[in-house]
Amino acid sequence: MRYAGIVFSKIEAEKFEQKTEGNIQVNSNFNLGKIAKEDLGKDAKKPIFSFEFTYILKYDKIAEISFMGKIYIEIDDKDLIKELEKENARVTNKELSKLILDVVLARTHVESLHLEEKLNLPFHIQSPRVTIGSKE
Repeated sequence: MRYAGIVFSKIEAEKFEQKTEGNIQVNSNFNLGKIAKEDLGKDAKKPIFSFEFTYILKYDKIAEISFMGKIYIEIDDKDLIKELEKENARVTNKELSKLILDVVLARTHVESLHLEEKLNLPFHIQSPRVTIGSKE
């Protein structure tokens, strides 16, 4: 398996309330949608499948950031190809699930931080911190 590309169809950030003080619970939700085998012609050595996805960060009832799109993965495992070609196929392969999630999170991470800063929301992950101690 190899990551072949990603295309975003929607990136949205909305703040419902201006109040952002106190503790805010941030929850994330990741869903996979339709799976399709891409038609690359006869020259393609390995099939590429597209996987629709939605990734949402929810900040209690205060705000929401969402990403929608397709990720493209080159598949070389013949059994996995047969499984993905079935009607209403689902991703059950753990290695494939991990690859998809890792790529989507890596590609949305910086944009999430940028949108959080623009909307004055707490970051969904903690920023690095430095501790300075005495030399001994």
